[in-house]
Amino acid sequence: MIETELSASYVHPHWRQALQGCGLTTIEDWLALDRTLVDKPNRRGRGLSQVFSAVVTDPDGVEKRVYIKHQRNYVRRSVRHPFRGQATLYQEYKAMMRCWQMGVPVVEPLFFSANNVSGDREAMLVSLGLENFQSLDRAPLHQLPLGRRLALIRDVAAAVRLLHEQGLAHQNLYPKHVFVAWSELLQRYDARFIDLERCRPHYQHWRPRVRDLESLARRTKGLSDRDRLRFLREYLAQPLGGAAGRSLLDRLERKFKDKVGR
Repeated sequence: MIETELSASYVHPHWRQALQGCGLTTIEDWLALDRTLVDKPNRRGRGLSQVFSAVVTDPDGVEKRVYIKHQRNYVRRSVRHPFRGQATLYQEYKAMMRCWQMGVPVVEPLFFSANNVSGDREAMLVSLGLENFQSLDRAPLHQLPLGRRLALIRDVAAAVRLLHEQGLAHQNLYPKHVFVAWSELLQRYDARFIDLERCRPHYQHWRPRVRDLESLARRTKGLSDRDRLRFLREYLAQPLGGAAGRSLLDRLERKFKDKVGR
């Protein structure tokens, strides 16, 4: 059976019993939960998209923060779905599950469901909060000791490289969509991607990969030009003086000039 938006559903296997015990098995159950609106709702015609935070009890009886994305009639049209479109949350759910299964570091999905009631298309995606993580746009990069800054560059570049090696491009890779946490024990950063609704296969094409690299490198504050070159070198896992490095730098330079010229 081919999965469709309405037939898709997911509950994290490790969390299933805990969520059932909390009475959280449907979209309506989650909406009845005591929750806080995270940001101003997005509206698009008849469409509405909101993000809430809430606290639930995990399988070990520990309270954990979760993020609840809820949408109604919020769709994106495409070549494959030109008329009715697809719920953007369904697209994000598929991308998140694809990344999760491939080992690409993303937020942990807990619940997904979609329905159609009286012509209203509704979808919900719940993910586990990133405790002790910071988004790159809020991390004090300029205050980090050199060793830690180099580790941050290395570990974020490795995460982006893994994403692209698995044939995927984020396509909205801004610093606010990359979360990092330092591990004193491992002496490395754990890097995770969020907001994956535009994440798609890139089929080995350079354009979406360059778009990811350019948007992340250019918008991350607190990095010097040398740091940005280090990031690209770590991403390639080889010197920038080689053929692959020169090709990447040429593509990024053209991308930057296109943006400046607009």
